[in-house]
Amino acid sequence: MLGWSNVSVASTAQQIASNAGNVIDVRGRPLNSVRQDFEGKQFSVNEIVLNAVSALDSIEQEASNTGNAVIGGDIGNVEQYFANGSVQHAKNHLVLPDLPGTLRQTGTNTMNLVYSQQSVALSSQNFTKQAEQIVDNRLHVTGAGGGGAIVQEGTNLGNIIVARNVNEVIRDFSGDQVVNNVVTLQDGSRWGSISQNGTNIANYIEAENIGYLRQTSSNGRQIVNNRVEQVTLDGLTQTITSPNITQNSNNYVNVIVLKKTLPDGTPQVVEVLQSAEYGQTVQGANAGTVSQTANAVVIER
Repeated sequence: MLGWSNVSVASTAQQIASNAGNVIDVRGRPLNSVRQDFEGKQFSVNEIVLNAVSALDSIEQEASNTGNAVIGGDIGNVEQYFANGSVQHAKNHLVLPDLPGTLRQTGTNTMNLVYSQQSVALSSQNFTKQAEQIVDNRLHVTGAGGGGAIVQEGTNLGNIIVARNVNEVIRDFSGDQVVNNVVTLQDGSRWGSISQNGTNIANYIEAENIGYLRQTSSNGRQIVNNRVEQVTLDGLTQTITSPNITQNSNNYVNVIVLKKTLPDGTPQVVEVLQSAEYGQTVQGANAGTVSQTANAVVIER
């Protein structure tokens, strides 16, 4: 946490908070068998409180958490488990009276990731009920503001597989993914532009060849909350959507991306079982995009 009373000599401020647990990265080398169990909490927190007008040109806060990640060549059996009650929480908090030229807050959580440039034989991924990923980007402008650009971005990734060939996958996603991008302005505060982007992705697989895939999602939630609020002179809070405010929200669950056909040009046959009983919620999508997708297959030629 940074708390400054005299910031007249500073031109930039950057905070980076990062956690990593259960990460295996052997790049192109083979892995025979991997089991990863994550039970606990990851908190990455950046906080800046400015009590006086500053001469800052830019402020950047970046918070990230990574758990249960495997990166390798030919990968055999992979089991990944994110336990009940476990949490990934990426938080950026900023309080200041005026705005710099550029202000950016970025939060990212990644859990249960398998990446191979070659093949994955068998993968089991479980993101359990009552486990959650949360991104909180919060900015409070206490004074006159300014003409600067505000950017808030939050991303949650859970149960992700990217490989050339995947033989068999069985996985379930039953937890929560939440992104909060919140800007609070005083009545009369100025700003140049505000951009808020939130993305949740659960049960995503990308490959050229997939043998058998079973993926389910139930009892969980995907929430993107993009909000710009103004505190009036009488202390009330109202939501505003203009001017120069853009908000984008994306929720994806159970997504399959097939990159291309087999080497001989024949179509691929993929045995797929997908089930989604999952709540997807968006608040704030002004002048931007909203995507909510469940049980999707995309074939890229």
